[in-house]
Amino acid sequence: MTLNIFTTGAYLRPLKIKDDSGKERWLWTVSEFIDDTFMDGKVFNPNEIADTLENLLQEEYNNECK
Repeated sequence: MTLNIFTTGAYLRPLKIKDDSGKERWLWTVSEFIDDTFMDGKVFNPNEIADTLENLLQEEYNNECK
């Protein structure tokens, strides 16, 4: 079962990770943006997934990733 919830402007999905001590933890991650996102007060629509942190911030990479 895939669980998704909606918050204003984005869908969220739970993700299980291990913290530094090896303990399993759950957190919410954005799985899809629905509305505009802002960076430094300007509209910026980031990539939802990328292979590097830098590519999360490059809109051009969005088309290559899908």
